[in-house]
Amino acid sequence: VGGKGGKGGGGKVPWSFCHVCDDPDSLGLMALSQKVPDTWVDWRHGGRRQRDRMHSTVLLNMTEARHLERLKRLAESTAPLQIEVRELFCQRVDRIKDAEVYCIGIGLASESLRALKDAWTSEEQAERRQTHVPYDSEGHVSLVYVRGECRQQAESFVEQHRSGMQGGRLTLDHVTYQDEFGKDHRIALTGRGDGPPPRKVARRGSTKAGPPKEIDGSVLEGGGQILRMSSSYSVLFGQPIHIAKIRAGRSKPGLAAQHLESLRLARDVSAGSMTNDWIGSCDVTLTPGGLSPGTFWADPGTAGAITLMVQASLVPLLFAGGDCKCELKGGTDVSWSPPLDFLRHVLRPTLARMGASFDVDCPLRGFFPAGGGHVQVQTRALEGPLSAVDLGDRGAPKIAKGRMYSTKPLGNDEQAVVQVVRGALADLAPEVIVEFSVVPGANNVGKYWLDVVVETSTGALFHGGAEAKDLPGFGKGWGKNKGSGTLPERFQAAAAEAAEPLRKQLATGAAVDCHLADQLILPASLAAGTSRLLVAELSMHARTAIHIAELMVPGVKFREEKRGDLSLLEIDGVAYFLPEGDDAGSVVTAVAPTALAMPALDGYDEDIVSLPAGALTKAAPELREEFENDMAALAEGVGAKIVVNVPGNHLVISGKPRERKEVKAQLKDVLDFYFGSGASK
Repeated sequence: VGGKGGKGGGGKVPWSFCHVCDDPDSLGLMALSQKVPDTWVDWRHGGRRQRDRMHSTVLLNMTEARHLERLKRLAESTAPLQIEVRELFCQRVDRIKDAEVYCIGIGLASESLRALKDAWTSEEQAERRQTHVPYDSEGHVSLVYVRGECRQQAESFVEQHRSGMQGGRLTLDHVTYQDEFGKDHRIALTGRGDGPPPRKVARRGSTKAGPPKEIDGSVLEGGGQILRMSSSYSVLFGQPIHIAKIRAGRSKPGLAAQHLESLRLARDVSAGSMTNDWIGSCDVTLTPGGLSPGTFWADPGTAGAITLMVQASLVPLLFAGGDCKCELKGGTDVSWSPPLDFLRHVLRPTLARMGASFDVDCPLRGFFPAGGGHVQVQTRALEGPLSAVDLGDRGAPKIAKGRMYSTKPLGNDEQAVVQVVRGALADLAPEVIVEFSVVPGANNVGKYWLDVVVETSTGALFHGGAEAKDLPGFGKGWGKNKGSGTLPERFQAAAAEAAEPLRKQLATGAAVDCHLADQLILPASLAAGTSRLLVAELSMHARTAIHIAELMVPGVKFREEKRGDLSLLEIDGVAYFLPEGDDAGSVVTAVAPTALAMPALDGYDEDIVSLPAGALTKAAPELREEFENDMAALAEGVGAKIVVNVPGNHLVISGKPRERKEVKAQLKDVLDFYFGSGASK
C-alpha cells in the first residue's frame, strides 16, 4: 500500500472509506439513483452521486503516519466486511445553508465495520475519538440530492422503494485510504474471521431472548407517549418490543417524522435494530443491543418537537455508563409540545433532585412549519440508582421568572416591554423577575414569545408559556401566530396568555406541574425508594405512562390516593442500575423504608441508607452543614465514602464490605442524635 499517512505537501486531509457500489451493482444503488427524475435533482448542491463516490466513511482525519499503520495492522486480522442495507431515507441536508436540499440515501448495518472502527479508535485518547469517527451509526451512503420543492415526491419515492432495498447484502474485501494528494490506496482485509479486538468501551447490558413484548399503540392516549415510554424501557431492560396499531385512532395513523426519529434515537443509543421504521408505519419492532456512551444525532426534517425526542432518550443516556452527547434538530418552541424552557427550567432541575445531571444548549431556535432548531444535550453518567423525589407538598409561591424572547432586537421598545410584562405577572409570586433575550432563529424568522416559571417554597416548579408569534413585518397571512398592536401590547398579551394557565394550576394546590407529572413516571419507576407526586389530576398522558411502566418494569408499584380535589400518586421504584458488565435491565434491591436495613446493591459496592421523610430537605442549613461535616469525618475515619443526597433524603455509602459495615455500625447513634430516636431503625 502506498502513502505514508499524514497531511503533507498535497494539502488534502487523509481519510479512509468503503466503496459500496461494486461493478455488478449488487445493492442496486446505481439502478435506484437513475430512477430519480432529473427534474428533482439539485445539481448545484451535490447532484447525483457517481459510482465511485458511493462510499461510506471508515475514518476521518488520518493526519499522522501511525494512523495509516494502525489501519494496515488491523486489516491483517480483519476478515472481509459484511454490509447490509438497514434503511432507505430522505433527510434534509443541514450543512447546506443557502438552499433547502434533501438527500436520498441508504443507512448501513455492519457489526464487522463497527468493530474495525472501534478497534482503531480504542488506541486514541477518548477526547480524540470523535475527530476520527464523528458518527455513531455504522455507515451511510448519499445517492441523490433533491431540491426542497420536490421533497414530498422524494419521500413518496423512498416509501415506494424502501422494502426493495432493505436487507441487501454485500461483502467487501478491502477499504480505501486516500492520501494527502487525493490518491486512493487499497488496503486488503486478509483476516480469517478472528477480526479486530473487541471495542474497549463496554456496552452495558444485552438483549433478552425470546419473542418481543407486544405493545398496543392505540390504548389510552394512543399516540407518541406509548412510543417514547416503551422504547425507553425497551433499551433499559434489553427487552425487544413490537408496537402495533400505532396512533390508530388519529386522523393520520402511523408514525409521523418526529415519532420515527425518537424511535431511531432509542435504537441508536442501544446499538439496536428496528424493522418497519418508516413514516406512516403502523407497527414497528425494536430490538435493543447494549447501552454505551457516545454521540448521537436525530433530525426529523420537520418542526417535530425536540423536547419529545429528549423524553424518549434521556433516561437511557443517563444509564449508558459514561458521558453522552445528543445533537438534535427540529422544533424548539412548537404547539402541543413542551417548549425548550420547560425542559431547561422545570424538568432538568426536578430530575437534578433525583440525581440526574445533564446540560441543554440551544444554538438555534426552530419553529413551525420549517423547524431547523438545534439543541445539544450532554448527560453525565449516573453512579448509582436515581433517588426518589418527594413532590407531595406544594408550599407557597416564592418567585416568578418571566423569560421574554425575540429572534430580532426590539430597539427602543425593550424597556417598555419589560415593564408591561412585569406588571402582567405581578400577582403570581411575591418576587417577579423579567429577563429579555435576543436568540437566533432558524431560517431568519422573526418571532417573539414568553415563558414563565413559578418556584414555590418547597422547590416545586410550574410553567406557563405563550406560543411564538410573528414580529411586525415577518410571516404572512393571518391566524393565531399573528400578533397585533405595538410591541408592548403584543408582549402584554403574551404575558396574559402564559400567566392564566399558571394561575389556574396554582389555585389547585397541586405540587406538580400538569405537564411534568407524566414525564416523571419513567424516572420515578426506576428510582430507589418511593416518589410522591401531588397532582390536580392524572392526565391521559400520565395514565398512559403508568400503563406502560406496569407492563414493562418488574416490581414497580403505583398507588393513587384522593386528597380532596387532588390526587397523591406514590410510586415504589425498583432501584434500577446497570453496573459494568451486568445483564441488561438488572433491577437491584429496592431501598428499604428504614435506615439501616438496606443490603448492598447486587454487584455494586455501595449501600443506600434512607432517612426519615424531610430529614434533610426540611432541615435548617446550619444543621445540614454540621451533619455533612460529621459524615465526612466518619467516612475519613473508616476509609469509606459517604455521599449526602439532600434532595433524596438518603446517604450513599461506598467502599469494601467491611468498611460499609463499620460505617453502618457507627451511623446508628449519629442518626438518632440528629433526627431523633428511631431514625436509625
